[in-house]
Amino acid sequence: MNRQALLSKLLEAEKYFTKGEHKAITGLSRELFERGQFDLCEIELGKLPTKEQLLRSLVEKLKEKSVYKTLRKIQEGQVDNDLVTAKGLSSLLTHAIIEIEQGNTENKMLIPSILEKLNDVIYNVLSQNK
Repeated sequence: MNRQALLSKLLEAEKYFTKGEHKAITGLSRELFERGQFDLCEIELGKLPTKEQLLRSLVEKLKEKSVYKTLRKIQEGQVDNDLVTAKGLSSLLTHAIIEIEQGNTENKMLIPSILEKLNDVIYNVLSQNK
Protein backbone atom coordinates (compact mmCIF):
# COMPACT_ATOMS: atom_id res chain seq x y z
CA MET A 1 0.00 0.00 0.00
CA ASN A 2 1.42 3.40 -0.87
CA ARG A 3 2.01 6.01 1.81
CA GLN A 4 -0.98 8.19 0.84
CA ALA A 5 -3.40 5.23 0.87
CA LEU A 6 -1.99 4.12 4.22
CA LEU A 7 -2.43 7.60 5.66
CA SER A 8 -6.05 7.65 4.44
CA LYS A 9 -6.67 4.29 6.08
CA LEU A 10 -5.05 5.53 9.30
CA LEU A 11 -7.15 8.71 9.34
CA GLU A 12 -10.32 6.69 8.79
CA ALA A 13 -9.34 4.35 11.63
CA GLU A 14 -8.69 7.29 13.96
CA LYS A 15 -12.08 8.72 13.07
CA TYR A 16 -14.10 5.58 13.80
CA PHE A 17 -12.08 3.47 16.24
CA THR A 18 -11.94 5.66 19.33
CA LYS A 19 -12.47 3.27 22.24
CA GLY A 20 -10.73 0.45 24.08
CA GLU A 21 -8.51 -2.00 22.26
CA HIS A 22 -9.29 -0.33 18.94
CA LYS A 23 -7.94 2.99 20.20
CA ALA A 24 -4.73 1.25 21.25
CA ILE A 25 -4.36 -0.17 17.74
CA THR A 26 -4.92 3.20 16.10
CA GLY A 27 -2.51 4.87 18.53
CA LEU A 28 0.22 2.35 17.79
CA SER A 29 -0.51 2.62 14.08
CA ARG A 30 -0.06 6.40 14.27
CA GLU A 31 3.27 5.99 16.07
CA LEU A 32 4.49 3.47 13.49
CA PHE A 33 3.42 5.72 10.63
CA GLU A 34 5.20 8.72 12.11
CA ARG A 35 8.37 6.63 12.58
CA GLY A 36 8.21 5.62 8.93
CA GLN A 37 7.46 1.98 9.73
CA PHE A 38 4.76 1.76 7.11
CA ASP A 39 4.65 -2.03 6.78
CA LEU A 40 4.16 -2.44 10.52
CA CYS A 41 1.54 0.32 10.50
CA GLU A 42 -0.39 -1.51 7.79
CA ILE A 43 -0.20 -4.78 9.74
CA GLU A 44 -1.50 -3.05 12.87
CA LEU A 45 -4.38 -1.43 10.98
CA GLY A 46 -5.24 -4.86 9.57
CA LYS A 47 -6.17 -5.93 13.10
CA LEU A 48 -9.18 -3.61 13.10
CA PRO A 49 -12.55 -5.03 12.05
CA THR A 50 -13.77 -4.37 8.52
CA LYS A 51 -17.17 -2.89 7.68
CA GLU A 52 -18.36 -6.38 6.83
CA GLN A 53 -17.26 -7.71 10.21
CA LEU A 54 -18.90 -4.81 12.01
CA LEU A 55 -22.13 -5.39 10.11
CA ARG A 56 -22.11 -9.10 10.94
CA SER A 57 -21.50 -8.27 14.59
CA LEU A 58 -24.36 -5.75 14.65
CA VAL A 59 -26.77 -8.16 12.96
CA GLU A 60 -25.71 -10.88 15.42
CA LYS A 61 -26.64 -8.57 18.31
CA LEU A 62 -30.12 -8.28 16.79
CA LYS A 63 -30.75 -12.03 16.82
CA GLU A 64 -33.41 -11.77 19.52
CA LYS A 65 -35.23 -8.91 17.79
CA SER A 66 -37.87 -9.17 15.07
CA VAL A 67 -35.74 -7.16 12.63
CA TYR A 68 -33.25 -10.03 12.53
CA LYS A 69 -35.60 -12.24 10.49
CA THR A 70 -36.24 -9.42 8.02
CA LEU A 71 -32.52 -8.73 7.64
CA ARG A 72 -31.79 -12.41 7.06
CA LYS A 73 -34.50 -12.59 4.39
CA ILE A 74 -33.11 -9.46 2.70
CA GLN A 75 -29.62 -10.94 2.77
CA GLU A 76 -30.84 -14.22 1.30
CA GLY A 77 -32.81 -12.44 -1.43
CA GLN A 78 -36.16 -13.70 -0.15
CA VAL A 79 -37.78 -10.25 0.07
CA ASP A 80 -39.37 -8.94 -3.12
CA ASN A 81 -41.14 -6.01 -1.49
CA ASP A 82 -39.16 -2.76 -1.45
CA LEU A 83 -41.19 -1.43 1.49
CA VAL A 84 -40.23 -4.42 3.63
CA THR A 85 -36.61 -3.97 2.57
CA ALA A 86 -36.78 -0.26 3.42
CA LYS A 87 -38.27 -1.06 6.82
CA GLY A 88 -35.52 -3.58 7.55
CA LEU A 89 -32.75 -1.21 6.48
CA SER A 90 -34.30 1.64 8.44
CA SER A 91 -34.37 -0.51 11.54
CA LEU A 92 -30.77 -1.57 10.95
CA LEU A 93 -29.80 2.10 10.75
CA THR A 94 -31.62 2.79 14.02
CA HIS A 95 -29.78 -0.04 15.75
CA ALA A 96 -26.43 1.17 14.40
CA ILE A 97 -27.18 4.60 15.87
CA ILE A 98 -28.15 3.02 19.19
CA GLU A 99 -24.82 1.19 19.23
CA ILE A 100 -23.01 4.48 18.59
CA GLU A 101 -24.93 6.12 21.44
CA GLN A 102 -23.76 3.29 23.68
CA GLY A 103 -20.15 4.11 22.87
CA ASN A 104 -19.47 1.72 19.99
CA THR A 105 -18.30 4.52 17.72
CA GLU A 106 -16.86 2.12 15.15
CA ASN A 107 -20.43 1.54 13.97
CA LYS A 108 -20.32 5.01 12.42
CA MET A 109 -18.55 3.26 9.54
CA LEU A 110 -21.78 1.44 8.72
CA ILE A 111 -24.02 4.48 8.41
CA PRO A 112 -23.00 5.66 4.91
CA SER A 113 -23.46 2.22 3.34
CA ILE A 114 -26.78 1.59 5.11
CA LEU A 115 -28.04 5.01 4.04
CA GLU A 116 -26.91 4.45 0.46
CA LYS A 117 -28.75 1.15 0.24
CA LEU A 118 -31.82 2.60 1.95
CA ASN A 119 -31.78 5.56 -0.43
CA ASP A 120 -31.67 3.20 -3.44
CA VAL A 121 -34.62 1.21 -2.14
CA ILE A 122 -36.67 4.32 -1.32
CA TYR A 123 -35.91 5.75 -4.77
CA ASN A 124 -37.31 2.52 -6.29
CA VAL A 125 -40.43 2.82 -4.14
CA LEU A 126 -40.99 6.43 -5.21
CA SER A 127 -40.32 5.62 -8.86
CA GLN A 128 -42.98 2.94 -9.06
CA ASN A 129 -46.26 3.99 -10.66
CA LYS A 130 -48.48 2.04 -8.32
